[in-house]
Amino acid sequence: MASSYTTLLGLVLPVTGELTNTWGSAVNSSLTQLVEDCIAGSVSQSVTSADWTLTTTAGGVANQARLAILIATGTPGTTRYIYAPQLSKMYVVVNNCTDQSSVYIRGGTSASFTTGVEIEAGSSALVAWDSTISPSGDFIKVAGGGGGASGTGGDQIFFENDLTVTGSYTIPTGKNAGTFGPVSINSGVTVTVPSGSVWTVV
Repeated sequence: MASSYTTLLGLVLPVTGELTNTWGSAVNSSLTQLVEDCIAGSVSQSVTSADWTLTTTAGGVANQARLAILIATGTPGTTRYIYAPQLSKMYVVVNNCTDQSSVYIRGGTSASFTTGVEIEAGSSALVAWDSTISPSGDFIKVAGGGGGASGTGGDQIFFENDLTVTGSYTIPTGKNAGTFGPVSINSGVTVTVPSGSVWTVV
């Protein structure tokens, strides 16, 4: 009986007794290296002339869809799309386009398949596949905007339970501004978020 591979990441599942004297090669190339790719591997690709469909392969073989960090580069002059498999997976997506073009990561291979997540030029985001979104799942932004209170794109600040935040934040043009409870978002403030609550400003 031949080895099989996991559904989501395509990691080798050796059969007992199958790889006598050859297990090292199979484990190193089809398990250890691929696990490293999933956790820390990155790939850069220019989207100047076209959208980017992540490469996929049969189990046990390196591909772009398995990598942890996706970096879009170039000067497309229009919105570009990264198409990823519709499988449970997280990605850090970095938009390094130099002409202010936005990049979306979407599930599937068609521009109309899912809404996806926008990453503006100069920004990055951690995204994850959410299979519960109707009708067939979509990527959602878990965190992003250049890491919070900095960056030139879709900035987000995440206030977590009992976290005291000191400093100022200016809402970029075109982003939401205003007063949320006792906090004026566009002035210097010191905030303690009440226990049991999470404040998110987008």
